[in-house]
Amino acid sequence: MAAGGAPKGEERRVELVGGIAIDGTPIAYIIVWAAVLAVLSFIPIPVSVVFGIGGTFPLSQAVYALVGFILGPWAGALAAGIGRLIGIFIAPHTATVGLPSVVFAMVWAAAGGILVEKKGHKWLLALGVFGLAYLGYVGRALTIDVDLALALQTTLTNLSGLILWVLPTRTLARDLIANRNPARLAAGLALGSWIVNTNGHTFANAWLYYTVGWPANVWRILIPVIPVEQLFRTFVGAVIGVGVIAGLRAIGLVKPAKAGY
Repeated sequence: MAAGGAPKGEERRVELVGGIAIDGTPIAYIIVWAAVLAVLSFIPIPVSVVFGIGGTFPLSQAVYALVGFILGPWAGALAAGIGRLIGIFIAPHTATVGLPSVVFAMVWAAAGGILVEKKGHKWLLALGVFGLAYLGYVGRALTIDVDLALALQTTLTNLSGLILWVLPTRTLARDLIANRNPARLAAGLALGSWIVNTNGHTFANAWLYYTVGWPANVWRILIPVIPVEQLFRTFVGAVIGVGVIAGLRAIGLVKPAKAGY
């Protein structure tokens, strides 16, 4: 150790020996996060329109991306799916769309895990999924309910997430989340959450528009609602994420193999 108290030498990697793991993440971590998401499902966030059909969304939506950042794509998706499924039954007041929200939660968390991956090309697969979701969502709307100007105004926030996923901002968010400086970590969590949340919302809206649909007047109402919702999710996710990741680093808990922090 250096005179100033800072450790010197190569950083040692601590690995979990034994135990059940899914995609490099101990099953206990998945259970804990599923429980956290289920509890957060009790807290409703009221808005005038959610996914175009009205109601509330659960606070757990604000941390789906964070679960992916911490557990990795597949373990994060599993934790989010289990947590959301439990939440549907124990907190039906926030289960506006029912069982499809389990799929949305899994896609949302998986995208968070993919965003922080340093190797591989899963991000291209995710880009294909989100890109097709956006084109399908807007393309169908143009033939039924809206013109191009209204469609772009309403989905501008969603489109920003798709653009930021393609640009170097995705890797910038990944690198900032891995940074040990609290300010950089917060910036990375905010940027990463915005990218993941907007794309997850696009996927959910595409699904629901095909199954439920909503008229042009709802599209107009959504113009100011969608960015406010996303800012809220991003703020909550970043604030919780800074505290959780700082705590995990402080106690030295063994990181999942695909954790991004």
